[in-house]
Amino acid sequence: MTRAPRIENKVISTFEVNVLYFAQVREAAGIREEKVMLVKDSTVNNLISKIKETHPRILRLKENIQLAVNCNSGDKNLTLKEGDQIAVFPPVAGG
Repeated sequence: MTRAPRIENKVISTFEVNVLYFAQVREAAGIREEKVMLVKDSTVNNLISKIKETHPRILRLKENIQLAVNCNSGDKNLTLKEGDQIAVFPPVAGG
C-alpha cells in the first residue's frame, strides 16, 4: 500500500488499480490502460467518478459504461483493493 502526503496531520492510505478500456470507452478515454490511484476503502462507484473526471469524453457516451473487476461483474458498491484489474466497456447486447 502506498502512503499519500499528510493532510491535516493525517496520513491517507492509497493503492493502485489497473484499468483497461475497451471499444468506444477506449476511444473516449484516448488510452488502452492506466494505473489509477485510489484512497483506502474506495468502491467501484468511486473509481467510476474518478474515471469520468479524468476522461470527461466518457460522459458523452450515450450508454452506461459496464465494469468487470478481476474478470467478474463489477458490483458498484464493491470495495476495491491493491492490484485489482478493472475492465471498462460499453454495454454488450446478446443475440
